Amino acid sequence: MAGAHPSAQLDALLLGVLFDRARSALLVFDSELRLLRANASACLLPGVPEEPAEEDGERTERGAPSARDVGAVADGAELQQLLRHVLASGDPVRGVRMAGDGDRVLSVSAYPMSDGDGEGALVAVLAHVRDITERRRARSRLELLYAAEARIGALLDVGRVAQELAAVVVPALADAVVVDIADSVWRGEQSAPAQGVEELALRRAAVAPSAYREEDGVGAQVRYPYASPQSSALTDLRPRLIQHPAHAGPAVGGDGDRGHSVPEPDPASGPPGERGAPVTLPDAADEAHSLIFVPMTARGALLGLVTLYRSERPTPFDDADLRLATEVAELAAVSVDNARRQTRTHTTASALQRSLLPAHLPENSAIEAGLAYVPGTFPGTGGAGGDWFDVIGLSGARVALVVGDVTGTGLHAAATMGRLRSAIDTMAGLDLPPDELLTHLDALVSRLMQEPPDPFADPQRNLPTPAATCVYAVHDPIAMRVTLALAGHPPPVVVRTDGSSEVVEAATGPALGGGSSTYGCAELDLPEGSLLALYTNGLLPERPEESLARLRRSLARPGRPVQDLCDAAVRDLLPARPSDDAVLLAARLRALPPDRVVSVRLPVDHSALSDARDLVRRRLTEWGLRELTLPTELIVSELLANAVRHAPGPIGLKLILQSVLTCEVSDTSHVSPHLRHATSNDEGGRGLFLVAQLAHRWGVRYSSRGKVVWTEQEIPGS
Repeated sequence: MAGAHPSAQLDALLLGVLFDRARSALLVFDSELRLLRANASACLLPGVPEEPAEEDGERTERGAPSARDVGAVADGAELQQLLRHVLASGDPVRGVRMAGDGDRVLSVSAYPMSDGDGEGALVAVLAHVRDITERRRARSRLELLYAAEARIGALLDVGRVAQELAAVVVPALADAVVVDIADSVWRGEQSAPAQGVEELALRRAAVAPSAYREEDGVGAQVRYPYASPQSSALTDLRPRLIQHPAHAGPAVGGDGDRGHSVPEPDPASGPPGERGAPVTLPDAADEAHSLIFVPMTARGALLGLVTLYRSERPTPFDDADLRLATEVAELAAVSVDNARRQTRTHTTASALQRSLLPAHLPENSAIEAGLAYVPGTFPGTGGAGGDWFDVIGLSGARVALVVGDVTGTGLHAAATMGRLRSAIDTMAGLDLPPDELLTHLDALVSRLMQEPPDPFADPQRNLPTPAATCVYAVHDPIAMRVTLALAGHPPPVVVRTDGSSEVVEAATGPALGGGSSTYGCAELDLPEGSLLALYTNGLLPERPEESLARLRRSLARPGRPVQDLCDAAVRDLLPARPSDDAVLLAARLRALPPDRVVSVRLPVDHSALSDARDLVRRRLTEWGLRELTLPTELIVSELLANAVRHAPGPIGLKLILQSVLTCEVSDTSHVSPHLRHATSNDEGGRGLFLVAQLAHRWGVRYSSRGKVVWTEQEIPGS
């Protein structure tokens, strides 16, 4: 440079300083791809010397190593191909990603260099190499968090959350992972408090990959020994990072320990405060050289433990991996806690629903009943449905069959179902006809929907009262007639004794809740042995018309027990885990034997009372009920006396022997008798009071022709 202009010398000097002190690696190769010059940062790359090479015993100027070529730098083959392309084309190449040593990632740019003023031949190529490993790791961690949030954030199932967590972490972050969830969380209960836990009963929720022993798989109960890192992490809620453990014999500790006990490294290679504690490893992770334990906590509750292993990849976990694992576990813990709360809500709603439904079907001589009730899973809601059923004994040996469905799920739907079932039971006790009963029920649902929400209640309870559907059918075993009415409900199925079936489409009205709806009645004269099936729409989950045809075929099997028919229909129509509640209530109709019923017409005259008492004595003697003769005579006398005194038309007397002894007195008056408590000075008013004392139950029902006053007496020894 002796003849160079001073400014050119200064420029060259400045460029040399900038070249040598650049923070990125800069390397200059000649046309033969021999390394001519490298800056200080380039020594971080494999194959580049930390000191200038020597020639003939003396140091040369930095950047003149004589025997080094591109093949010795980084991934020589890939870099060599890139540099040759630049020399051949004369075009620069920017930002080509290459693999460095270990798991490092490099970004390489190459620029052609020519002699003279830039117009001459290409004599060298400048390589600009940047280590982007940390940037790539940061991006990978961010992508992992995004994936975890997308796959886990909206889940409301504890097992699904654990499985998706394992799928996200392996192999992106770990070679293997085990997720253990507290037993109480599976049941929807509040887990142990976040502090002071020394030993926690856990259940394995997810394992990835699935190469573990069968007893270490999903569903296995796990209890980590006292003072192990797992137990310590569950106690103080601090994540643990353990590097380079060395195997040291079988595990020690409490029941349920499996795998191997691995002592932790010395403080120089591991986190402080962990020296000497054993680590329990499953068999598939025996070769793990690095572990992470992360307790799962949310809202002050301890939910479980996540354990990550590295065995196949050579790079151990570092602090950044620990932070990432902690963030993913925290995200999963929130979803697990949401799922736990949803499970608790579902459990509470299901318990409420079961408590509001009949524990079993009552025995009734008028029907042979069968029931199939399948609760739905309601994915994503965690609630219970509002389907209900009932079998209600009525006066005169009749029986009412009820099936209903409240739309919606959860505590509100279950509570509404209970209110409607109680209302139906009360109105059935008044012997209201089906159409009139549904009209009153419609008005009740309308009033419930207009109730203002409770501002202090749980938001779920502030939902409007759901609409409801219902079918109400009454079977009379004496007349062998079924009277029914429907409110927006699927029509019943009737199977006759010859195996033919039909769908009863008549008497269908709007769903409950309109407030001013009217309903009609359908009357069916069915022979003894016919089958009447009531159901909810959950029994026909897909393609209702096709499912209804399958239901009719399943029920059309004369001679089989009704309960067997219901069970077979459910197996044929429903999947293993139906999404909606399903109810099938079937009844094979029976007729009351003629010798168990006596019915007579009596004139409106007091002389008829003597004839009625004679009839009672003879019939009760034939039935072997002599001990009921006197109270029955008194009941019949009082009821007939009232009818003679107040009714203008003919009087009827009917005795029915079933599980109870029923006495019915009918007349053409619509005036309802009232129970009175006469004082000592009253000359009347004691008749109905006496009847109420002698009978087990009594009541009044009305018809278009008048009313019927009835009583029921329990049969001794029944």
